[in-house]
Amino acid sequence: MRNSIRTAFILMGAGTIFYLFMKYSYLVSFLFLHSITGSFVFIVAIIGAIWAALKLDRIISESRYEFPIQSAAILLISLFFAYQMFASHFYSEQYLKAAGLEKVEQLFELAELDLDESELRAKAEEIAVKESAYAMGLYGVNSRPDGVADLEILEFKRRYYAYDLVIGGEGKSASYTFTRAGFDFKISGNSVME
Repeated sequence: MRNSIRTAFILMGAGTIFYLFMKYSYLVSFLFLHSITGSFVFIVAIIGAIWAALKLDRIISESRYEFPIQSAAILLISLFFAYQMFASHFYSEQYLKAAGLEKVEQLFELAELDLDESELRAKAEEIAVKESAYAMGLYGVNSRPDGVADLEILEFKRRYYAYDLVIGGEGKSASYTFTRAGFDFKISGNSVME
């Protein structure tokens, strides 16, 4: 039993360290100048994650509370990955609807401002994921359709780590996809309200 807990701890620890490295790899993106260099960094990250997990296991194995610490770590890592994969399921439907409607309202308010490309992109990053904010900075934001004063949620659907809202009013509707970015859900995709 102890060996299986130890093996699970090492594998999950290495997987978590590698996941965190890949998630924040943009901090070392200057190393990915060429595909061979990128492959080398990827292999080094895997080896480094395994080494760090083994080192951590060695430190914990010297403790009297090896089994409880490793068991708690496995449970916490499992919860961490469950949250990463199913983030929208950890929040109530009312919260997600309110947050989504607020982001869409902010998006329409953003269209009314007269901003240059860099200012628009900076403001858009507060309500949309980085890629969508970049596109908004380049192409602009669609304004609120004429005759639509109040928006309402017509449809709500959870999808693993994201959720979709169909928002409309006055016979017009648009679909919006929200994903978790940082500590908040942000717009990651949308259709034009027609």
